[in-house]
Amino acid sequence: MPRSPGFLPMILLCLGLALSGGLWGSPAHAQNGPITPPPSEDGFNPFGPLLRLFGVTERERPVKEKAPAAVRPAKQPSGPPAFTAAPKDEDAGVILVVGDGMADGLMEGMSFILAQKPSVRVEKISEPKAGLLGEPPVAWADRIAARIAGGNVRAVVMMLGSGDLPPVPSAAAPVDPAVVEPAATNSFGTPAWRETYRQRLGAIIQVVRRERKPFIVVGLPPAESPDISQNFQVINDVLKLTAEGARSTYVDIWSVFLDDNEAYAVFGPDVEGQRRRLRANDGIGFTWAGYRKVAFFVERELARVLGGYGSQAFEGVADDPGFIVLTGRTVPADDTLAGGPEVVDEFAPEPAASVQAAQRFLVLGDAPASVPGRVDATLLETR
Repeated sequence: MPRSPGFLPMILLCLGLALSGGLWGSPAHAQNGPITPPPSEDGFNPFGPLLRLFGVTERERPVKEKAPAAVRPAKQPSGPPAFTAAPKDEDAGVILVVGDGMADGLMEGMSFILAQKPSVRVEKISEPKAGLLGEPPVAWADRIAARIAGGNVRAVVMMLGSGDLPPVPSAAAPVDPAVVEPAATNSFGTPAWRETYRQRLGAIIQVVRRERKPFIVVGLPPAESPDISQNFQVINDVLKLTAEGARSTYVDIWSVFLDDNEAYAVFGPDVEGQRRRLRANDGIGFTWAGYRKVAFFVERELARVLGGYGSQAFEGVADDPGFIVLTGRTVPADDTLAGGPEVVDEFAPEPAASVQAAQRFLVLGDAPASVPGRVDATLLETR
């Protein structure tokens, strides 16, 4: 008996339905509804067209629940926190911050620290990429003198030096010994270079000291590059010797930004003891937390030389041992111990006789001369 052409597909269809019932069917399925083969993982059912052909509908596929997104820790703020500064007095004393890009960050940190002190405010004179050298050099002394003449400046803080680093030599540039050798006598770190750097800084200190204002120099921090760190140490040596030789204050922040192994550290404790990122991505500058830490040490020196920030803090107070400060500083600003080498300040006036006598009595222990007719003089004569 001849078979029709559609007989074979019909058999295959029935066989497929039987297999689907045998593999996936069960009494529970028969009672609950039509038998449907489970779809593949990607949602494709190979028997879907055949089932729909015979009126068998597929059950709704269960919706896969998405896994909850991982909760990321809160990112630490990189900039200064929002704060409201207290209204400043009309005659508020000015802390003048001078320098390069680091001075800009220091000024922000100082402003945050002194935000709630009405008697003091912070201003700046900055050139982000300038230093003490360069052609043409920045007229730092003239600009500082002009601002001091404007009134209310009580102290000057300077932080710069990264702009005075030697240029990085290019491997592609040809080297001509006939040109390099003569210029090497005044290259970075040589005695001639140090003397030029000292004179530039000394001229600034002289202007500030002539106006009888305290001057504070902030040292440079360690850098990520060992070569830059070594150059920063050269600059710090000149800054320290020049400042202390002119009866000014040098703030050393080098060890503050090292780890326990005295190596460069990106992270470290902030002023509140919390571990934070302190250094910028360039390996030279600071983050906001880093500048806040630098400002902490600078503000501590300012409070020492100015005697605090009260209403009378700036009255009659100068960085000179001839002044007796009862609200803050109890030792001379240069921290020289009694009996140490005397530093002569050409701008300081000669102390009065009464001040000299007080210094001899308090420091050297010399008794003052007796006054005839006074009780202590009578007791001395009877001994």
